[in-house]
Amino acid sequence: MNTRRSTSGNRRRGGAPARRQHLLEVNVRTASIKRQRRGKASGILWRISVIVIVTALLATGVRIACGKFFFKNPEYDLKHLVTHLNGIMTQEELVKLTGFTEGKNIFSLDLEQANQKLAALPEVRSVSIERTLPDTIEVGMEPRTPVFLFAAPGEGEASSGESFVPGKSFLCDKDGIMMRPARLDDKFLGLPVLRGVSQENAVPGRKLEVPSLATALMLRQALSELPEETFRISSIDVSKPYAAVVTDASGAKFTFGTLGEVDLASQLARLRKLLDHCQETGRKIQTANLMLSRNTPVTFVLTPEQGADKIAPVTTSKKNPKHN
Repeated sequence: MNTRRSTSGNRRRGGAPARRQHLLEVNVRTASIKRQRRGKASGILWRISVIVIVTALLATGVRIACGKFFFKNPEYDLKHLVTHLNGIMTQEELVKLTGFTEGKNIFSLDLEQANQKLAALPEVRSVSIERTLPDTIEVGMEPRTPVFLFAAPGEGEASSGESFVPGKSFLCDKDGIMMRPARLDDKFLGLPVLRGVSQENAVPGRKLEVPSLATALMLRQALSELPEETFRISSIDVSKPYAAVVTDASGAKFTFGTLGEVDLASQLARLRKLLDHCQETGRKIQTANLMLSRNTPVTFVLTPEQGADKIAPVTTSKKNPKHN
């Protein structure tokens, strides 16, 4: 009994140092791993610091070099501003809007911002800006081509419509984009006058989405296929939802049907026949209703002789054989 107890006690006493030794080895390995991790982290931080410092030095060097050889080099000062403005604005107005002042370094000028400012103008369809070393900037602008001059609200047919007011009168291009130019251009006075379109929601630079304008644009496009020497639009009145009255340069009025699915092609065909007839006979149309497919109602301008015959018919004439 005593021998067994003594042996068991010895085993327990002998196992404790082994466990302590194992714990020490674990602690040593853990400390070693931590030191390795700290070393790796320090190495990474050191490399990052070196990269940051080198990058900063390079950036500083590049900035100094750029400043010396480009931004502060008088050779790259703006000396030539080449413009193709097409009447949209003057060169002075361009300089004021973009900051393209002579003597400024061309690398310091923000071409993208200038492009955005110019493209935002309602009269501009497209813009191109190019920097040409060492001292030139070239600006080109393609204008929107107006196709209608909107009659002022309350302006009736009796008005000539040639009352363009800079900054107030609206124009539009073939896409219905609205414009309100700030200066008078002679070509505006020769535009067809458009009546019957509400300008309440008109915004320069935006498309006016109203059915009456869409009708007028469609009709203008169709009539543009006719030779200008035989037919030139003076005005279009789309105040009625079912018809549009087109007045040509001679003062003749042509009524087109616009309600529903209109056969515009057949109406144009009838118009061509009338124009051909006038060219052959020398007669002039006063009014024509092209809405009717048969027996188109037409009135012709009476010559002074015809008017006199209508007012006071001649009953006797030397040329009449009955009275010889």
